[in-house]
Amino acid sequence: MLEDLDHAVLGDWLADHLDGVTAVHVDRTELPDGGFSGETTILQVSVVRHGDESTERYVLRREPSEAAVYPAQAPGLNVEVDVQWRVMHAVRDHGGLPVAPTVGYEPDPAVLGVPFFVTGFVVGDVPRETPAYPAEGFYADATPERRRAMNLVGARTVAAVNRMDWRAAGLDFLVPDGAVPDNHRQLGLWRSWSDGQLRGRAHPVLEEAWSLLAATVRPGDEPVVCWGDCRLGNVFWDGAQPVCLTDFEGATIAPAGFDLGWFLMFDRWIHEACGNPRLDGEPSRTELVEAHEEALGRPVADLDWHEVFAAARYCAIVVRVINRMEERGQLSAGTDTYLAGGVTDCLRLLLEEGRL
Repeated sequence: MLEDLDHAVLGDWLADHLDGVTAVHVDRTELPDGGFSGETTILQVSVVRHGDESTERYVLRREPSEAAVYPAQAPGLNVEVDVQWRVMHAVRDHGGLPVAPTVGYEPDPAVLGVPFFVTGFVVGDVPRETPAYPAEGFYADATPERRRAMNLVGARTVAAVNRMDWRAAGLDFLVPDGAVPDNHRQLGLWRSWSDGQLRGRAHPVLEEAWSLLAATVRPGDEPVVCWGDCRLGNVFWDGAQPVCLTDFEGATIAPAGFDLGWFLMFDRWIHEACGNPRLDGEPSRTELVEAHEEALGRPVADLDWHEVFAAARYCAIVVRVINRMEERGQLSAGTDTYLAGGVTDCLRLLLEEGRL
């Protein structure tokens, strides 16, 4: 919430973390479009740097006061901004991929009430889900060539994250001691978390999916770094080139299908499940898979299973988001909105195609 942000305290903190700066005044704050998982605020600040005053922009990401919208991947990993901060550095330093310039991370909740981090502000086109980018906005207005390139580059960028050496990058903290980072572990983690979020409410399509997924699960191929929420809308674009990858709080170590399945499912959701026709230039599912596998350097196992698993995870995330909105008083308690938004429709669509 913007009104609870102490501008003076934040300005002092920024002055301590920005190179060559002796004073910072937070002039204006605003909320970006979209996003449910974090408390993101765009900052416009006046800075005195080497004696000269200028205006700069930064992005503040605060930990929500409520429970996270993803299950914790290991005991103690309950602070999403901490996970995201660590993964961002790994993606930049070990993957050579673009992320926002990092300013600093503050774990002490005494400063702003919750842990937070600050990054530089990145300019780029972002395909939004509201309104849906195939229906309205720069993506819908783009040339077929740009749309095609964005999707294929997106699939290859997911593979670039997956190719990282997660142990060398220091991401082994995402795997609990003694755990095997395979499909069995992820299914058990997400199903248990989903059951808890439902709080006894019925979700027949999701319940059917969990049963079928459990009956058909295999360990999967070798574990890799998984972005967790890989989609066009979590990339800032300059033409068809990524200039910033975002939202790594759902990162995990799992078979590569965990990510590719999500990327494919999200494409199905925003098109077929949400009633948005496919546009000229958009690649087929086969072309997206080929682009990812070529960049990864090997085929991805159990892809149909992973696509259904991704839709089930998305349903569970929506249940958590609706719970959060109820907790904030934005929705009436007991609402069945968790079944809406096309997410359940997407899962039903994949089940009806006989993927499992």
